[in-house]
Amino acid sequence: MQVLTAMVVMSISFYFLSSYVIGQRKQVVKTKNVVNLKFAVNSALDYVVFGVRQKYCFENLTLMQNTTTCDWNHAGNVERLVMSDEQLQSLQAMVASGTNIGPHDKDLDKLRLEKIELSLVFPVSASHPLFPVVNNLKNVVDEVTGAVVPVKAIKVVLSRPANSGYLPKAGREVYVQAQVSLIDKSDKVVQVGRAPLEVRAQLAVYPREVGSFALVLPGNLRMDKEWNASQSEIGDVVFHRFGSKSDLGNSTGLVFKSPVFVNGNIHLPFDKGDSGSSNYAGVTFADRVYMGNGWILRPDNSPFAPNTQGASADRFWSDSRVFGGFLAGIENDGMRDLGLDVMSGRSSGSSGTEYDWNKICSDLNQKSTKLEYMEASDVKASKTSESDPSKAGEGYFTNYRLVLTNYNNFYPQKNQLPSSPTLSGDWSTGKWTIDNKGKYSGAVAKVEIIYGKNADERRYSIDLVKDGFTEVTPPVLNPERLKAIQDSLKKAQDDLKAAQDTSESQSSQLSELKTQRATAESEMLVAKQELKKEQEKEVEPVPTPSPSPSVSPSPSGTPDPELTPSPTPESTPEASPMPTPVPPGTYQDSAKIEALEKQIKDLSDKISALNIKISKLEVTDMPATAAAKDLAQKNVEKYQKQEDDYQNLKNNQPVIKIDLDKAYSWTGKEYKDRLEVQVTITNGQYLVNKDGVRISELSVRFRGYDGTYFNSVPIRSDADPNHLSGYLNFVIAANGKLTRPTALSLTTNAGSGTVDSESADLVAKCEEYYNMINSQSFGAANWGSSFSSSTRKSWNFAGEDGAVTADPVAANRTWSVDDQKFMIRSIIKDCVIKAGASFVTGFYTCDNLVIEGGRTKPLRIVGTFIIGKSLQINEQAIRTGITWTSIYYPQATQELRARGILYPLSDPNNKTKCDNLPSPIWHPMPSIQETADRMNCNVISLRAKADPFKWTAVDPDCGIPIGATQTVPTCKRRIYHYYVVEQAREGQGL
Repeated sequence: MQVLTAMVVMSISFYFLSSYVIGQRKQVVKTKNVVNLKFAVNSALDYVVFGVRQKYCFENLTLMQNTTTCDWNHAGNVERLVMSDEQLQSLQAMVASGTNIGPHDKDLDKLRLEKIELSLVFPVSASHPLFPVVNNLKNVVDEVTGAVVPVKAIKVVLSRPANSGYLPKAGREVYVQAQVSLIDKSDKVVQVGRAPLEVRAQLAVYPREVGSFALVLPGNLRMDKEWNASQSEIGDVVFHRFGSKSDLGNSTGLVFKSPVFVNGNIHLPFDKGDSGSSNYAGVTFADRVYMGNGWILRPDNSPFAPNTQGASADRFWSDSRVFGGFLAGIENDGMRDLGLDVMSGRSSGSSGTEYDWNKICSDLNQKSTKLEYMEASDVKASKTSESDPSKAGEGYFTNYRLVLTNYNNFYPQKNQLPSSPTLSGDWSTGKWTIDNKGKYSGAVAKVEIIYGKNADERRYSIDLVKDGFTEVTPPVLNPERLKAIQDSLKKAQDDLKAAQDTSESQSSQLSELKTQRATAESEMLVAKQELKKEQEKEVEPVPTPSPSPSVSPSPSGTPDPELTPSPTPESTPEASPMPTPVPPGTYQDSAKIEALEKQIKDLSDKISALNIKISKLEVTDMPATAAAKDLAQKNVEKYQKQEDDYQNLKNNQPVIKIDLDKAYSWTGKEYKDRLEVQVTITNGQYLVNKDGVRISELSVRFRGYDGTYFNSVPIRSDADPNHLSGYLNFVIAANGKLTRPTALSLTTNAGSGTVDSESADLVAKCEEYYNMINSQSFGAANWGSSFSSSTRKSWNFAGEDGAVTADPVAANRTWSVDDQKFMIRSIIKDCVIKAGASFVTGFYTCDNLVIEGGRTKPLRIVGTFIIGKSLQINEQAIRTGITWTSIYYPQATQELRARGILYPLSDPNNKTKCDNLPSPIWHPMPSIQETADRMNCNVISLRAKADPFKWTAVDPDCGIPIGATQTVPTCKRRIYHYYVVEQAREGQGL
């Protein structure tokens, strides 16, 4: 019973525990979903707010900017949505007077939109600004099943609030509501729990007037030079670079507490990573810096980047070691103010004939972001320069420019760069260096080196960033081949030694045999001579025998008549005389003769035997030994040469270097659609296979990464594997000279390929074009005319005596003491603020502004200065301190009241009355006198004195159209630039 009870308790426990685990899992998944979804809708809203600020003509389905048909009929035209009542009435009046404002609906009330509805449909290319957002939505899964929730699109609604007429307004501001939500495959809003997932923002949109800036600069801002340095380009301004921050002492230096506009680039001093040794520009931008179309650059024109990625000393602009920082951030308009370029003399202005370029550049914009256009692009290359081909073996470099066609761009990949290459074949003796400048990610191309065929083929590939390089030493060394060479050389040397020993032995043997033969021949000659001499002697005579008693003949047969001696006369027996003595050797010695004959025969046999041996040595053995010796000698020389060649190969191994670099336009901007590539081949004649056989063909393959790739992998599963691929095919001669390709080929060893036929620099031309237009709707529709060419005439409106005939209207304006009233002067040739002036206020357009040194008190400037050509601030003035704001800086009102520049009209000498007006500002029925006093006590009264400073660009809103015969200027009442303030953001389901 107890066991049963325990089992029941455990079962119940497991049941509740499993429910708890499942619940926890669902909560984790839900939290993860909320993070991804919240990131998506908020990021999409940020993008939409940016588009509102830039007056996009949003293209439905992509949310990209459309400038091809961005006119008064375009349903995504933000300018139609944010149009103020004043602008709507102006346009309606233009149409009524017969002015062409471009395509529009006959119902002029429809010029202004009340709502814009858009969607971003998936998939999108990796170069789309919202791609990271869309890609993260793949991680949204069902809390129970774990299946991916298919998010189909992002929906955007921009609308004017229904109650906008009741919202507080002071001028041309407009209120807009932005709403972003996610749509599933059923075209329903994705829900988290029971609430639909959406985020809403309330936006206030109002003109960005020129008078809201403290300072407007016509060109580049250099903070990397000394104050008296000469201009590098027209319109450049230098803020003094101190040796270090300590040179300023306790001074705050030059501080801008209102926005500053810079038409070009901003160059910062070089950051050495240490505030004590880094140069320092004594300027702080406490409010936002707006840029026409520029970059934040280092002194060498390379883009600025912090020394570390996120370290405590490199997180915010306020942490900068080289200047006071951009404390409120930076905003780039994406287009230069052409009026400033005309003012400085950099440009002559717009011709008013940009409509065709608008279509071309719109096409560029669309094709550089849409997936289908990217997939249709190709990669081309052209040879730009090469090393002297007469210098064999010293390393040949060849420079190429790679270009993506169809307006495509290289897209740096986000995944981590590989630390080692991908190899094919045996690379055990190969070496390589990879330098991606310490970057974690950002590959723009995969570079591959290919050589050899079949079993000898070797491949090396690596991802490189735009300024990265790789240097490769191919595996030409083969220890096994070296050992085989050394073994063969040892054997050949042994064979040669053996042949030499045999040859010496045979020579000695031959000599011995010949000596023996000569001895035998000599002995035989002597023997023959002795034999001859012996044979020439007389034969010793047989002595006559003495008479002996007769004896009876023995019985015999019948005597032979021939043998019967003839009868001899009988002689008288006499007594025998004594014999005569003969000298020894007088007669032949038969024994000697026999011995000599035997000796001669033996010697003859010996000589014959020796001749046989000698003949064998001379005819057979010694020639064979000589042949073996010769072969061994040749083998020794052969293998010795192979060993020497191997050592030479070891000392002169081939090296292949591929170096990528950024490409820049004539304006100094980096191209996004092209790369500079340098291929260097050193000791190419030593490129061999594992057997030491020379290889004469080498290919370098490039595969560019564009927006169709994400994390170096194609976005589409059925993507072309050869997309943006091409080969540079080199041929290497025996002396190392190269036959270099002039362009990319589709395959290896397919020749030089074809050169890119696009010669027009569309990117630079479109950049120039976008710098010439300020309103997408007006520019695209070719509405009206550009007044940029008459910039100086339009701004030359306020001289000392009201004259406007001369340019500039005033020769000079000098401040020696503090200003006592607010002045408006435009254009002045030379403006000089001397050391005696410590307070300057007004709206000024100065061709040249000089702030002199020798100051004893800090300088305070309240107002707006537009610089036409140059600005020079003495470094001593910066040390003393300068605080510069526009009239809209909150504290400026009190300062101007304190100096009597702002005062009540009813009592001009009563400085304190502005702070004590009898009725509150919200009084429903103020008197006319109070209204006049209130206006004159505030800076808005100063703004009313200078219409051009209410324009939203130096590019004039009023002027005389090019080619027109009229003499009276006309105004377009265009709002070029807006401030967009997000007043509130809230959401559901987050």
